[in-house]
Amino acid sequence: MNDTSATNPPEDPLLASYAQLAKSLVGDSTGICLFDHELRPRGQTPQLKMTAIARWVNSLDWVDSLTRTAQVTSLARGQWLTAIPLEQTDGALLGVFCIQQDRNQPPAKPSQHAAELQRALKPLLECVHREMSGALPVKSRIQTLTERTAELEWLFKVTSNLKGSTDEKLVLQELLDSAAQRLESALGVIYIPGRRLCLERPQSPRHAARLLEAWQKTKQHLLTWAQRHNRPLIVGGAGSKQQQPRIRILGVPVVRDSGQVIGVLGFYNPSSAPEFASRHIFMARHLGRQAASIVESQFDLMTGLYTRGGLEQASGQSQGEGAESASILYIDVDHMHVLNELHGFELGNELIVRIADLLAPPLLPEGAIAARISADRFAVLLPLTDLEQSAQVAEAIRAAAARVKIGPAESSVDVSISCGVASYTAMPQGLDRALAMAELACKAAKTKGRNRVEIYASTDNSMIRRHGDVVAVGKLRAALKADRLILYAQRIVPLRSTTLAGGYEILVRLIDEDGGLVMPGPLISAAQRYQLLPSLDRWVTTRAMDMLAPYRSMLSTRGVGISINVSGQSICDETFVTQLAQQIKAARLPQDCITVEITEQSAVTNLARANQLIRQLKTLGCHIALDDFGTGANSLTYLKHLQISRVKIDGSFVRDVATDRNSRSTVRAIVELAAGMSIDTVAEFVETKEIADEVRELGVDYAQGYAFGKPEPLHQVLTALGEEESRRLHRLFLES
Repeated sequence: MNDTSATNPPEDPLLASYAQLAKSLVGDSTGICLFDHELRPRGQTPQLKMTAIARWVNSLDWVDSLTRTAQVTSLARGQWLTAIPLEQTDGALLGVFCIQQDRNQPPAKPSQHAAELQRALKPLLECVHREMSGALPVKSRIQTLTERTAELEWLFKVTSNLKGSTDEKLVLQELLDSAAQRLESALGVIYIPGRRLCLERPQSPRHAARLLEAWQKTKQHLLTWAQRHNRPLIVGGAGSKQQQPRIRILGVPVVRDSGQVIGVLGFYNPSSAPEFASRHIFMARHLGRQAASIVESQFDLMTGLYTRGGLEQASGQSQGEGAESASILYIDVDHMHVLNELHGFELGNELIVRIADLLAPPLLPEGAIAARISADRFAVLLPLTDLEQSAQVAEAIRAAAARVKIGPAESSVDVSISCGVASYTAMPQGLDRALAMAELACKAAKTKGRNRVEIYASTDNSMIRRHGDVVAVGKLRAALKADRLILYAQRIVPLRSTTLAGGYEILVRLIDEDGGLVMPGPLISAAQRYQLLPSLDRWVTTRAMDMLAPYRSMLSTRGVGISINVSGQSICDETFVTQLAQQIKAARLPQDCITVEITEQSAVTNLARANQLIRQLKTLGCHIALDDFGTGANSLTYLKHLQISRVKIDGSFVRDVATDRNSRSTVRAIVELAAGMSIDTVAEFVETKEIADEVRELGVDYAQGYAFGKPEPLHQVLTALGEEESRRLHRLFLES
């Protein structure tokens, strides 16, 4: 006889929709039912034997237990019921979802079957969880929220107090002590094997020995549980089958943000202590995440060395302790990209770990702090060590790295590293400065052939140049970010015919933090070395098109040409060319208005790409000019390979054209060849009338330089041209 009528609550529409969803997710589902947090029936589909189901669900003892997994049972021949616990965030029971299936054969592995069924029903279980959470009694929710708020406030206060500490182990010890006291635990432990970290903090001398013994026996079991299930474990709680548990244990996983379990956090109590409750679970879970955050912020996952941030914190501990004689090493693995390309990233990662293993005693002295600061780069802080001693340490590491054997025996890889050494002084931003100097020394070592050690020297010209580039690039990046750049324009004047239209070359200047102008020379050189020119080109072209667009009519009427420089790095960037084409179209400037200048060196280096760019821009009506012409080894030869409209004769020939016979001959040859190919010529750096007369006599078409005008802000040039055009039109109107 069916026993549903006596105990079944009426079916509601929401439950019916849950049943339909369950049927779509699990094809052999024949019914579902729900129980609340006190295991009272909340609803069911017809034909379920609720009395038998309720009896079985209650026998699971899930109300007071804090360890619950989905369970399977058979209620009748061919009918299998699975109960899935739904938990609140603090581990307390929220409810139970049950699903019945018709199966001819029993599950081969009931626990695995239950887990797979729980995964298949995940979308439905999330809906049920939200609905049941909202249905909790208001008083209960307010009480729970109040308790959690108090616990989180305590955690925030504790972690805030620990932020000033620089020793990661000390931070975790203090956190563990505070947590054990808050949770009224006699022993707190944290175990993270990947970091070789195991902390044991007894709080009760009376029970310490017995609880530490229990911890050693259960340590591996707790870690395995955390890694397999990624949820808390209670031993000796209300759900325990033991009459009187010998010890009470609460274990929670130490979890990274990605969800990976890296360790376990445990709290131990004697059996006489109160049971661990839901608030303990809630707090322990947050403590596990906090511990993972502390470890991750200071240690590199692959090597176990400090991260850059960890090195900064650890170095603070050395300040004041022999800071005047401290040094820092900057280590870079040579040809790492070649290894990755030829043998794969797996072997590359193995090499990184092998190099990291060298950064420890006996090669490093006591007190040294090693860190992996980026992909294949390491840093080592050496307290109480002068530059000479540090160079000896670096040389020992370099020699040991050269002995590393990696890869297949028949094609093993030769390993080498380059090292830079610099002094370190305890002061604000002292580590950053020391690392920058050591990096410069390391780059000098690479320039001189790699597999060597270099000490930073302020008198080394190559290091001075590199340091200057670093400073310049820093200024340029800051200016781009703060929009502290301004466009200038310099006149390009026709020399031989007043009917030829003149134009302007757009230049860029940087405004420093004090409001002064910085000349572009060092900035452009540094930007080229550090691959920053594409960002600068994008800023220039975007700003130029925005400023020119409102003057399109005037530019068309006056026939004024505008030249814009594009770097070789941008020539190779297809996205830049596409963006430039879109900007030119959007500005709707007149045909033949824009001339794009590319340097001879970049055009020759990227000949195919340069021709492709030229073709794309010519379809938009743009002219192409070859800048710095004459500096290449085969300058004249390359003219026939490039579809250009203009060459700009390099200033090194123009400056002394009036006094140097070789310069005059070079300019004449360029002019004659260009004229034969119908290419215009422009003389750069025409700074005096004498030079202007000379290049005019040699047949140069245009000139640019201080003899005809210094660069002026572009907005002033456009405003003046606009006003001049208005006056011209006004005169024409009066004359008519």
